[in-house]
Amino acid sequence: MKTIHKKTIWYPILFILLIGLIAFLSFYKLDVKYVDPWDEARHGVNAYEMANGGSLIQSTYMRQADYYNLKPPLSMYGIMLGMAIFGNTVFALRFYAAFSYVLLAICVGLFAKRYGKLESLLAVAFLAVNTTAFQAHMIRSGDADSLYVLLFTLAILCMMKIRENGRYSYACAFLFALAFLTKSYHAGLIAVIGGLFLLLTGELKKWKIKNWLLFLVSALLPILLWALARYRIDGLTFFQKMWEVDVLGRTDGTLQNNIAPFSYYLSYYFGAASGKVTPYLCVLVICLISVFVFAPDIRQMAKERKQELLGWALWILVPLLVFSAVSNKLLWYVYPSLVPLLALAGICLGRLLKEKKLGIGLRLLTAAAGVFILVFYGNSVLQTIDKQSTNEFQELVKSVAKSDAAQDLVGCTAFVDYGSGEETEESWSQQDVFVAEAYGDYTCVNGGITYLLTRDTPEGKPGILFLDRETYQKMASVITADAPLGQSEHYVAVPVVY
Repeated sequence: MKTIHKKTIWYPILFILLIGLIAFLSFYKLDVKYVDPWDEARHGVNAYEMANGGSLIQSTYMRQADYYNLKPPLSMYGIMLGMAIFGNTVFALRFYAAFSYVLLAICVGLFAKRYGKLESLLAVAFLAVNTTAFQAHMIRSGDADSLYVLLFTLAILCMMKIRENGRYSYACAFLFALAFLTKSYHAGLIAVIGGLFLLLTGELKKWKIKNWLLFLVSALLPILLWALARYRIDGLTFFQKMWEVDVLGRTDGTLQNNIAPFSYYLSYYFGAASGKVTPYLCVLVICLISVFVFAPDIRQMAKERKQELLGWALWILVPLLVFSAVSNKLLWYVYPSLVPLLALAGICLGRLLKEKKLGIGLRLLTAAAGVFILVFYGNSVLQTIDKQSTNEFQELVKSVAKSDAAQDLVGCTAFVDYGSGEETEESWSQQDVFVAEAYGDYTCVNGGITYLLTRDTPEGKPGILFLDRETYQKMASVITADAPLGQSEHYVAVPVVY
């Protein structure tokens, strides 16, 4: 029997363990945190309604055409897949995002293996300390960013392998199309990076008409097929709003009050704006130290692997610089830059640990620093997950939808009165719309108690009213004669007839 050498087995075992760590950090208590009121909730409602009697092309919100979320539907399909597997739950809403990051780590780790096995393992390990992406709007959230960053990453990895096989250019183009169908014009950064890469490396000079045609078909055909299907539904309305809101509105800062100076991302990720030393500053220092130590080797590598070095540089710098120049700034806009920075730090650390000229003392010190970064920031991610909070109102909606007393009301109309004292207290928050639709298949209608009491000719239809306890105590005799379906500290759910 052939004996498996120890040196051949340690790499796959450690690789699987590190991927397991990332999977744990991605999926652990994934459904505990409340549904976020912004993009996550909107994507969830869109996906639920598309999967339950709606159009697979046109997204809707509260059963009406949605012109607020102006992203193509690929991320919604990811949520729909999660719902098909796990049911209509918060876990299903976020499943595809967490799974996307696990796939991203696998692909980056396998690509980094070309630099060495230790480098590959450390690249994966550093992806586990992507703290901001774990906390906001990506890995553990039902937003489009996790799938988008996965497709972005795969496109750039294919780009860097074009010299090995020209067919990777078609894969890169196709992944660009999928990224566009996930996050719209943000995918233009892939085109910018790819265009600069092909131009600066001279690869474009090698292309013939056949190459151009296949490349353009791969990049444009999926987008055109979706655009044609969407055009048949509502003409140019959706595309016009995509341009006015997602491009013009976000670049000049008029859409949202998120205007910040050019240095915003640099100061947050590498400076003091976040209020603490970030893992991104640590990995940047590792990369800079590596450049200093390996200056002669880098010059030689620049001759041998010029394309790859250029690819890494463009991958990190283009999203960072482009979005720094845009007035409207949100932390997740530059998530695509964090992936290559973390992976490159792992590769650099691996090279430093192998460099004998540093001496055993410096190598041990370097290893200790790397372990500290991984343990400290990995624990930070875990602590953030353990501290995530639930939402009392959403938990009440879930419990009522699951209760035996309300089974006859599944699919009924649901009203709300938050009792906040604001004019919008009787209008559903979009974070709660998703929970109401997903868990109870409720049709959410705005208007609350006012709507119920001012209808001229009630039709005797059964429904549910979720309202604050104080309002219920004042108006219980007016709105219902039945016992509550469920209660929490501040809210009550009661059956109504309207």
